[in-house]
Amino acid sequence: MNIDFTNKKTIALLSAVGILAVATIAAVVILLTLPGKAIQVEDFSGKTVEEIKKWATEKKLGDSQLVVEYEYSDTVDKDKLISQSIASEQKLNKDSVLTVVFSKGPDPDVEVTLPDFKGMTEEEIEKFVETNKLLDVTYEYAVDEKIEKGKFIKVNVTDTVVKRSTMLVFTISQGEDGTGEQIIVPDFSDYTKAKITNWAKANKVTINWKEEASDKIAKDKVISQDPKAGETIKTGDKITVTMSLGKTVTMKSLAKMSKDEAKKWLNDNGLVGEFSEAYSGSIEYGYVISNTPEKGDVKQGSTVKVKVSLGKIKLESFIGKKKEDAESFKKKVNNSEANLTFTYSEVESTEPVGTIVSQGYDSGTYLAPGTTVNFQISKGKSITVENKAGVSEDEFKKYISGLGLSLGTRSTAYSDKAAGTILENETGKKAAGSTVWYKVSLGQFSPAAGDFENKSVAEARKIIENANNSGAGWSFSEGASEFNDSVASGNTFGCSISGKTVTCKVSKGKGITVKNYVGGAAPCSTNSCSVDGVTIKQVYQSDYSDVPAGQVVDQSVGAGTVVSSGTEITLTLSKGPKPVTTAKVPDGPKTIYNGASYDETVQNIKFSFNNAGFYNLTFIKISGEIDNPDKINGVLEDVSVAFGSEIDISTEIVFKIYSPS
Repeated sequence: MNIDFTNKKTIALLSAVGILAVATIAAVVILLTLPGKAIQVEDFSGKTVEEIKKWATEKKLGDSQLVVEYEYSDTVDKDKLISQSIASEQKLNKDSVLTVVFSKGPDPDVEVTLPDFKGMTEEEIEKFVETNKLLDVTYEYAVDEKIEKGKFIKVNVTDTVVKRSTMLVFTISQGEDGTGEQIIVPDFSDYTKAKITNWAKANKVTINWKEEASDKIAKDKVISQDPKAGETIKTGDKITVTMSLGKTVTMKSLAKMSKDEAKKWLNDNGLVGEFSEAYSGSIEYGYVISNTPEKGDVKQGSTVKVKVSLGKIKLESFIGKKKEDAESFKKKVNNSEANLTFTYSEVESTEPVGTIVSQGYDSGTYLAPGTTVNFQISKGKSITVENKAGVSEDEFKKYISGLGLSLGTRSTAYSDKAAGTILENETGKKAAGSTVWYKVSLGQFSPAAGDFENKSVAEARKIIENANNSGAGWSFSEGASEFNDSVASGNTFGCSISGKTVTCKVSKGKGITVKNYVGGAAPCSTNSCSVDGVTIKQVYQSDYSDVPAGQVVDQSVGAGTVVSSGTEITLTLSKGPKPVTTAKVPDGPKTIYNGASYDETVQNIKFSFNNAGFYNLTFIKISGEIDNPDKINGVLEDVSVAFGSEIDISTEIVFKIYSPS
């Protein structure tokens, strides 16, 4: 066929065909390059992982567009949807990723404190189990004559704190007569585990659970039961039920897979990935280092721990920074298994003290885990400090400042050197900015005697002790104790200084000058009294004399003697001339001594009767034999002579004195 390309109609036709072809090609290109049609996301509540994966396949989602994740939940049942990243009725574009999070059920590692179950009913135990989401609980039933039916007997653990995943077996009492009624075992093949558990509890039957993997029986369905359906058992008997774990997955090493590849493999095989990150010297960033388990058969739904590489550790620059900065970095990366070791040494440097001046690897170097990095830290420039003993403190301060050092601890001491003179100072090599200790003279310790006057002995000694703490080398001595009307008892006076010793007398307080009692009348009406600032005790001579009876003939402390207030002085009284053969019995002693002690009453009667010339006295102590309703101690209950009568002085006079003892 020949075409005339010079014909105008032909040219027009060919042009039209060309334009149509170009338009067609452009339309195809635009169609191919435009984004795919957006997919409307469904509400996946109540759907299983398999159902969502099937939906994703039907919608032709890319392998990376659906991510299935799992997390523990106390509120959402195991294998139930917790959340979806794109809400229902929203659009999923070709670059979008839909993440669905499913529940792994309650965290099995959460710890629970068990109460004392003693006395609790089965219903109370069940409520505790449900509230605390215990994951492996079995009930057994046993005859018990002592424990009421339906109440707790024992549990298989002794620990008070257990994990949720701990197997707990509670034994419940069936009472005294626990033989129970006969029960026909149902067919459990269509029962769920929860339904079997409820049936067992209702019929007081113990279930012995077993699990096996099965390619034929679906997960959580019954594989077998023993006894079989239709057989007869009694309450308290056991039934063994074997549940299916579903298909098993043969685990393999995921090492060197990318994180996304590992996620996909786990999702495709119905496994749950638990990812962590760690540094690695051999595995590239973002790729799997290891997984646990790495081999063997595992049941679907199991958790696989996957460790993903962060690559090598990129070292930062710590030049000019502090040791704390380096340690903070090390702590951060070692939390991800960097296992770095940092060592530090000090070097002289003009850099500020404590500044890092060098590090074993340059900034930006990538280090393998376990690497040791050496750092050098500036201890400043070494400065030699000389002994400046003998110079003034002002001169020493200028010297230290000129070296670029600081004044450290200042102490003082007494010495023969002038006050303000340096006695000693720290010497040798020091780093720039360091401190230097020094000791300054206080001069000689030169107290005045008056500094110690009218002080307690403890206060006086403390003055010397404080001075000696600063090297004074003095001592304190107590002189004689003397009376002093103007200085309180125990205080110092009359202090003097000899060499480096302070000596002070110690006051005995105001003294009492003893009076002359000899030749005078007895100052006390009884055998003792307090008078003239002293304590007087009076006794009679053993023999008669020409001195009038009752006159003082002697005193134990001489007149004019200075004594302390309250000092006891004994006065001896004359018995007087030998008495005539008769004398008058004293009047009224019966009522004078009521309430005194037996001994006091005896002494006072002796004094009164001796004074009257009667010495043949006999005393009898009585308690309750005679009438004394008031039981007043020291009462003279009876006397053998009449008061006021004139009798022979040699007559024995018998006194009966009441004493409750």
